[in-house]
Amino acid sequence: MFTLTATAKSEQARMMVHLLDYIAVDYSMAVQNGQIISQAEFQEMNEFAATIIELGEKTPPSIQSDLILLQRLVQDKASIDKVSSVSNNIKQEIISYYKLEIAPKRWPSLASGQKLFALHCQSCHGAQGKGDGPLSQGLEPAPTNFHDPEKANGLSPFQAYNTIRLGVENTGMRAFNELNDDEVWDLAFYVMSLPHQGKDVDPALVKNNIKGELNLEMLASLNNKELADKLELDPAYPSIIPSLRLYPSELAEESEGDYLDKAKRLIRSSAAAYSYGRHEEARTLALTAYLEGVEPVEVQLRANDASFVAPLEGQLAEMRSAIEGKEAVETIKTLADNNIKLLTEAQVILSERSFSGWIAFLLSSSIILREGLEAFLVIITILGIIRALKLKNAASWVHAGWVTAIFSGFLLWLIADRFFTFSGAQREIMEGAIALFAVGVLLYVGFWMHSKSEAGKWQAYVKNKIQGLAKKENMLGLALLSFLVVFREAFESVLFLSALSLEIGESHQMAFGGGIIFAFLALFVISVLLLKYSRKLPITKLFRYSSMIISFLAVVLVGKGIHAIQEAGTISISTMPVNLRLDWIGLYPTWETFLAQMAILILIVFLWNIGNKSQAKATATAHQSH
Repeated sequence: MFTLTATAKSEQARMMVHLLDYIAVDYSMAVQNGQIISQAEFQEMNEFAATIIELGEKTPPSIQSDLILLQRLVQDKASIDKVSSVSNNIKQEIISYYKLEIAPKRWPSLASGQKLFALHCQSCHGAQGKGDGPLSQGLEPAPTNFHDPEKANGLSPFQAYNTIRLGVENTGMRAFNELNDDEVWDLAFYVMSLPHQGKDVDPALVKNNIKGELNLEMLASLNNKELADKLELDPAYPSIIPSLRLYPSELAEESEGDYLDKAKRLIRSSAAAYSYGRHEEARTLALTAYLEGVEPVEVQLRANDASFVAPLEGQLAEMRSAIEGKEAVETIKTLADNNIKLLTEAQVILSERSFSGWIAFLLSSSIILREGLEAFLVIITILGIIRALKLKNAASWVHAGWVTAIFSGFLLWLIADRFFTFSGAQREIMEGAIALFAVGVLLYVGFWMHSKSEAGKWQAYVKNKIQGLAKKENMLGLALLSFLVVFREAFESVLFLSALSLEIGESHQMAFGGGIIFAFLALFVISVLLLKYSRKLPITKLFRYSSMIISFLAVVLVGKGIHAIQEAGTISISTMPVNLRLDWIGLYPTWETFLAQMAILILIVFLWNIGNKSQAKATATAHQSH
């Protein structure tokens, strides 16, 4: 028996949701007051209901029974409200069961959507989306008129996405499989803006006349009627919905308030969800409070009060750990209250800040120096070894690696606006994965250098292996190592610098850039001094000290890597009884990071013992031969 892949199951589920939306919206064109008003539409409704039952054969019994109920309601020509209500309830069950994404990963671009509409849709739907394009003649059913009030207010971007992605059988609406997800969402959001093009709107009304938080998922999944109900909109302000459809990302970001306000809302929601027994939801909300509420302002907080950041992050982590440990509801409530107090203190700290040119200069330079020193220490160590080996070509590969990493970081800076639409969790996972991969490479390099730190071993190596080092694959390994250790820091620097650049405003951008240039010059001077000093060391001592430095950095990086993945919520957090936190050595008050560092330390000691025994054996053999 063949089993469906995860992708196939997702496509089936999306098709079920797609057809349920059609029944909920178009049933009114088939039946009214218990009478069939269009035999063709009524037949289509029955076909859709039967198809959904067929697609839902593998769903839980509760969903299957609801699908049978829906089919019976359609066959019995039930009321529009009843059919629509049951269809929407089943849709939510399917979305929840299959964990379907109902919103894009980034804010859609209406400008991109406009170009895609002109290229793919205008010929049938018309330039303004009124269903009057040159190819619309003779199509049955006719292309959708997005200006029709029922369509305009009953359609959500999520429904439009499904229609564009899946098409509609036996109509002129084909599936646009050639478009990627981002393009389909761009098009879906643009379609929703068509009825409002050219209207007089006042975006300033939105912030003061909506209740609750406005976000991407809400704007993507709700139609205009649902959105108005959710936000409790006053009918006296009819321009709010047009404003939201014409300027979705701008108004959503403005309505969220500052990041720390968002963090407090999420913490309260997390505690409430936990009190109702929804533990996984509570964990996700608490994690999001950090990733989307605290992390974006971490740089500013460190600049104003560096000692405050560690207790705040520790308290947030403690709440997530308590949720994972399923502790008492009162404990979670107390932790939530403590977090909200700290977040309020953080708001006070930030409200008292005043940026000057010097502060902008010092902040940007400190970010580069803090992130760069660790990476360039590894690079300088490797270059010192290569110079001692007199392998000039190898040095070129190392330089190529770190230069490529910095260039990649610069490219990230240029595309920062688009890049940062990915979630904070994805960024943390990427940062953690790079760190852990670099740990493996560093351990290999450190063990190799330690094994060559004894004179006899070194001479044998020079005699037998020196030519092997010049092979291309080894050079690529050196380039990869230098790229990884620098790119990880470049990646984090871009995150911090982009947030800081927005915060300091236009007036201090020159000082901000000057700080970055100064930091790179300082790193260059430090690097030259370190290289100059390393020349005075004998080759065996240079290898020994270098292996110690690289082993130390491996321990630091494994702590930071595990910590980053914990912040993404992928690895659980088990807090230690002692709140010991030293960022510069990757030490954090969680058992996971501590045990990972202990494991790497034990592995290093084990590998060094192997190397020492091998050296002792080689020395004894050499003495016997004499």
